Amino acid sequence: MGQRIVRLLQAHTPDATIIGGNRHPSATAAIPTRHINYADETTFASGLTGIDILIHAAGPFQHDPSPLVRACIERRIHYIDIAESLEFINQVRATAATFTDCPITLVPGCSTVPGLVDCLINSFTETQLINHSGGLPRIAHIDIRLSLGSANPLSTGLLFSLLRPLGQPSGSAERKPWFRQLSTFTHMDGRIRQYGNYPVPLSNPIVFHNRSIGISFATGFDFMAINVLLSLASFILPHLSDRILYTLCQLILPPVNLIWGNLFKLIGSAEGRLTLVACDLAHLPVEQIELKATANGLDIPAITAVWAAQKIVTHDPLSGSSIRGCVGLEQLISGNEVIQRLTQEGYIISRKIYE
Repeated sequence: MGQRIVRLLQAHTPDATIIGGNRHPSATAAIPTRHINYADETTFASGLTGIDILIHAAGPFQHDPSPLVRACIERRIHYIDIAESLEFINQVRATAATFTDCPITLVPGCSTVPGLVDCLINSFTETQLINHSGGLPRIAHIDIRLSLGSANPLSTGLLFSLLRPLGQPSGSAERKPWFRQLSTFTHMDGRIRQYGNYPVPLSNPIVFHNRSIGISFATGFDFMAINVLLSLASFILPHLSDRILYTLCQLILPPVNLIWGNLFKLIGSAEGRLTLVACDLAHLPVEQIELKATANGLDIPAITAVWAAQKIVTHDPLSGSSIRGCVGLEQLISGNEVIQRLTQEGYIISRKIYE
């Protein structure tokens, strides 16, 4: 993902000087690269010198971000990460909160979820907020679904991040453990996809136009057999420690990618979809927004970090003045601007308002 961010930075911010950061000193790269390890504070002095913005893309985000975040704040380096772990994001927020006068902008979770999702939630049509006939809120719940293309490549970090939550308790007595509850969903173009319940790095409920709104999240692959296998794996994976699971991901990745890279390029697709359905109190749809990526879907969680960096550099957030402290992507860029930018990048955005 870091390589994608570099490529997109080069395309969208050609005047920026981009310096790579790598935990492995011997690694080679196409751009100037420094050795910096988030787990080794002795590498911060040389790794962070002369940096204006740090984009943290070294997943899986299972480590403690506090030392790196503190180092950025003390050195006045703006901080962005693409974490999709609520625990990690909250650690970044907690660290920033220890500074009474934070001199930088921090944007944790600047990925598809929660960053892009937060922006799209804010783009729901304001006229749908209130049922004028009864004076009751129309939008009471938001259902979020993320469909992954099976023909996209896998990395160790991506595989670990995908597998780790499977089978873990959902935290709700009404819900089954994560990815034990499979369901189908018919998209706006009639395409049917299968999804499994999955944790979302958002507070639940969220505050939406000064009201508490419940949310649900599900994800899955376009090839249903993969979802069934993941559901079966959810009975085993909770018994494996993080270390064992990560080592297992490293071992199985080559044969998995061999099968993945050949079989699913034939029977699967690279198409990804992100769908948000705003529902009323009866859980009936009020409005639906759908993002479809027929290609380059993996660029989406990378390009959101690029947008955040652009907003920080130009000092042009929504408020018209510099924002300091820990913020969400939606505080830097509006939902409608996100939709406009995605459309310009060639992604397909569909919207439907239900009567």
